[in-house]
Amino acid sequence: MTVRAPRLVAASLAVAVFLGGCDSEDGRALPEPDPGTTTTTSEVLIDAGSTSPGAVEVFSLYSTAFIEGGTFPERSTCDGEDLSPPLDWVAAPAAAELAIVVRDRDAGGFVHWVLTGIDPTVRGIGEGGTPESAVEAQNGFGRVGWAGPCPPAGDAPHTYEITLHALPEPLVIEPGAPAADAAELVEAASSASAVLTATAAR
Repeated sequence: MTVRAPRLVAASLAVAVFLGGCDSEDGRALPEPDPGTTTTTSEVLIDAGSTSPGAVEVFSLYSTAFIEGGTFPERSTCDGEDLSPPLDWVAAPAAAELAIVVRDRDAGGFVHWVLTGIDPTVRGIGEGGTPESAVEAQNGFGRVGWAGPCPPAGDAPHTYEITLHALPEPLVIEPGAPAADAAELVEAASSASAVLTATAAR
């Protein structure tokens, strides 16, 4: 087990996710996941000091556009509209802010998105959207904002990790900050995280 925060122990768990449509343009009021559909990767935060033994809070991340381990929709890639996918999360632990880092696991951790300054009361992001308070750093291509999956043609499918981080203290990252620097700052400051993966090939 890996300690994610004081008195918290993290472990991976598969939880149910919701595959229904997303009617909200900004994604802030997405529906709760349907336990009878599919699974995604999350982390279980166990309060070592809880008065209720075994009490847990599941911090999970999912998308209405694809399932855990599934394929990115073309509209989220460089061959489509290049829009960030809709994302939703549940049971985020107490935090000063939330942040998202997207990396290509099969390209040395190439950074596709760094989004910081997400208000901890926000519970989702619509397709192509960002919360009002959020700050976007550069991606690995040198542009600010989302850069969709764009692996070399002919490569085996690349796996992309979308990680939602809970940050115990506000993180000051300037808009357009260098991708690698911003991602590393978020990851170093993170006290808990939930991960969703998807693949893409060309």
